Amino acid sequence: MQKVLIVEDEDKIRSIYTTLLQDEGYEVLSSSNVSDAYDILLNNDVDLIVLDIKMPGIEGNILYEVLRFMRNKSRVLVASVYSVDTQRSLIPGASGYFDKSSGLDVLLGIIKSILT
Repeated sequence: MQKVLIVEDEDKIRSIYTTLLQDEGYEVLSSSNVSDAYDILLNNDVDLIVLDIKMPGIEGNILYEVLRFMRNKSRVLVASVYSVDTQRSLIPGASGYFDKSSGLDVLLGIIKSILT
């Protein structure tokens, strides 16, 4: 079973993503902030991180840089209200980008394409 970590500060969005992915057969871990996500990643191998950018405290792009420094093998899907072009400029080199206004079907399609 593939494991996905959702890093999203908004409880409702995190819950929707968790339910969506669990219904599709993924094992899901979640975190509301970058610090807790980092701790989860120290203790778990995950296949994909669904990463919000704008969060209180430490933002998602900082976690992405830390992962690169750690040589973490997890793929990263940036999921943000920012446009995809802005996401690419803030977090270059991610496995995928998702504009939250695009809908859950689009999100699921991107996740499946990254994990296959």
